[in-house]
Amino acid sequence: MELDPSVARLAYMLSIIFLVLALFALPFDIHIEATLIINLVVIGMLIAFLAFIIVNVRRNS
Repeated sequence: MELDPSVARLAYMLSIIFLVLALFALPFDIHIEATLIINLVVIGMLIAFLAFIIVNVRRNS
C-alpha cells in the first residue's frame, strides 16, 4: 500500500497527537482497571500504526 506524502504526514501528526493524549490520560486510569486496559490497547495500536507509517514512507522514498 502506497501512501501519498501529504496523507502520510497528516496521519503521522494525528497519531502523534492521539498518542500524547493517551499518555496524558494514563496516570488517571491506574485505579480503574477497565479504562487502563482500553488505554493500553489504544497506545499499542497507535504505536503499531506509527511503525506502519514510518516503514511505508521509508520504503517508498
